[in-house]
Amino acid sequence: MAGPRAGSDEDVEDDILQHKKKVNTTLLVHFFGPKGDHELSYDEFKQFMENLQEEVLEIEFQEFAKGYHKISEVEFAKILLRYTYLRPDQYDLYIDRLVERMEETSLRGVTFEEFRDFCSFLNQLEDFAIAMRMYTMADQPISQEEFHRAVRICTGKALSDHVVDTVFCIFDEDGDGQLSYKEFIGFMKERRQRGFKTTPRTTGWQAFKYCVKQEMRTST
Repeated sequence: MAGPRAGSDEDVEDDILQHKKKVNTTLLVHFFGPKGDHELSYDEFKQFMENLQEEVLEIEFQEFAKGYHKISEVEFAKILLRYTYLRPDQYDLYIDRLVERMEETSLRGVTFEEFRDFCSFLNQLEDFAIAMRMYTMADQPISQEEFHRAVRICTGKALSDHVVDTVFCIFDEDGDGQLSYKEFIGFMKERRQRGFKTTPRTTGWQAFKYCVKQEMRTST
């Protein structure tokens, strides 16, 4: 009788278990030292998570930037729409809408700092929805001025005028300068919840970082 074939389900399960053990060990050593006797303060853990989140965003940004310090407005739109449940024809509609509305003089690109600030705003999406209801008292379209004001209320920071203008070019359905915020929030929640689709191919520290990134994505 032939022995078990290479690459069987049992082999894959064993590899996964070994992979998890390595990741768990790396986590314990990183936070608590080789002997597990180090203390981890809240500030240290908070800084670790902030650095990790920044790295997640840098990876996603550089996927499109290819080493440059900016991405195009179309690439920014693709990042926003990449985890939504749009059909191909619907996806193309949003991209085409942006291209048609952005004048040549407005195509200056989006920096990593602008992208990072926008993603930080997405972490406060529920607060943003509440702030918008304070202004509209209903799920009504909103202006760029109202959008800016609501972002400042829920995050304490301001997004660049160019990023907000780009967002409106993407999601303003009829070009009247008003954003269908309910649809916008729905898309951004999909993006925030679905996260990366890639599979880790490394072990140890790199594998641990991947697992934490996945957890951060699915728990927000």
